[in-house]
Amino acid sequence: MLKLSFLIVLVTPAVCPLGAQPSVLTLEQLAELTPEKIDGYRTEESNKGRILKIGTLSYSMIERTFVHGKKQINIMLFDYNNASIMYRQATQKWKTAEGQETDSMLEDAYELENQPGWMQFDKNHNTSQITLGIQNRFFLVLKGEGISFSDLDNIAKIFDLARFPAQDVAMNDAKHR
Repeated sequence: MLKLSFLIVLVTPAVCPLGAQPSVLTLEQLAELTPEKIDGYRTEESNKGRILKIGTLSYSMIERTFVHGKKQINIMLFDYNNASIMYRQATQKWKTAEGQETDSMLEDAYELENQPGWMQFDKNHNTSQITLGIQNRFFLVLKGEGISFSDLDNIAKIFDLARFPAQDVAMNDAKHR
């Protein structure tokens, strides 16, 4: 029994180094969470993405653009697993903001598969945007130009949110607040 305990003590630091930061998904892993194609659209550019570090925070993001004539869909997906403060700042207003509708604009809370978000639709310019927080970790932005909000909503439903890994940061730990 003592040998097994000793082995665990020796192996644990190698597997979980002290002070290790939670990891963010690689650009390839993020790309796997976004659609490669959207029916009726062609891919405008290959994936653009980057992993950014700001002090002790790091996050990854990928961007894809699809076009069909004058219609355009832009997808940006951020993994804020090691930058939870950025996630909270990006999603904070959804808790207190009130939706509104005018002759030219509609904006309101949005939810997809129990994940919170916000939607905007500019009726005059036929542009729409859906922002969605996923697993308290990912921030998804869908922008549509020349398409209705209902079309953009249908595109949001293409995402398999169950495939998104959960946040692995303890939010009750002061260093992640």
